[in-house]
Amino acid sequence: MRRLALLLTLVCACDAGPAGGDDDGPDAGDLAPDAALPADANVTPPGEVLGTFQLTYYWVASEGEHPGPADTALYDESCGLLATVSADFADAIALEGTGRLLDGRLLNVAGACACATTPCYAEADDAHPWGYGVQNRALEPFRSIAVDRDVIAYGTGIYLAELDGVTMPGDAGWGQFVHDGCVVAADTGGGIVGEHVDFFVGLRAAYRDLDGELGLGTITVQAGGDRCPDQP
Repeated sequence: MRRLALLLTLVCACDAGPAGGDDDGPDAGDLAPDAALPADANVTPPGEVLGTFQLTYYWVASEGEHPGPADTALYDESCGLLATVSADFADAIALEGTGRLLDGRLLNVAGACACATTPCYAEADDAHPWGYGVQNRALEPFRSIAVDRDVIAYGTGIYLAELDGVTMPGDAGWGQFVHDGCVVAADTGGGIVGEHVDFFVGLRAAYRDLDGELGLGTITVQAGGDRCPDQP
C-alpha cells in the first residue's frame, strides 16, 4: 500500500504543480454544486463540490528506469531475499509503494520489518496486476486515487471535473480512453493529508504526458453521486 511506503518517505517528488499547491482559482465555497459539470444536460450530475484539492500523481516504479550497482536487498516479511537492486530503485519503490523488477515480478510494500533493509515487500498476485491499495483493493490506472480517509472515506466514488473528456495516455487496454471524470478512493499515504488527492497513473511516462497536457497543481473534487457510484 502506498500508505506504508509514504510513511517511510517524507518528501514526494511527484507534485504536479507549483510548490505549496498555490491556486489562483475560486475557493470551493464560491462554486455552485454543479459548477464543474459539462454542458451536456443529459449527463447524470455528480454530487456536491467538496473543494479544490492539491493534486499529485503516483505510479509503479520500474527497475529499468533506475540503473546502478545492484547493492540493495529487498526482503519479504520473513526476511527472505526477493531481489537485489540499485539503491535508486529501492528508494523509488519505497516511495511509490509498488515496483516492477526486470524479471517481471511486481513487488508491493508490505510494511516495516526487522530485516537488513526495510520496508519489506510481497509479490503481487494476478488479481492485482498494478499493485495493492487499501483494504486489498486492486489499483487501477486513472481510476484509483489515494486520499486522507479523514476527508474522503475509502471506496467513495469521486468526480474530478478537469479529467472529464481528457484522453488518458498509455497503451490500449489500460490507457487510450476518454475519461469520464470518475475515480475511486482506493489508497492512502503518509504524505496524503487533508484536501489532497494522489492520482494513480500506472507508469511514470503516463504521468509525464498527462501532467504536461493538464499542468494542474490543484483539482476540483466532487462527490460522485449517481454518476460515479461508491465501491464499498
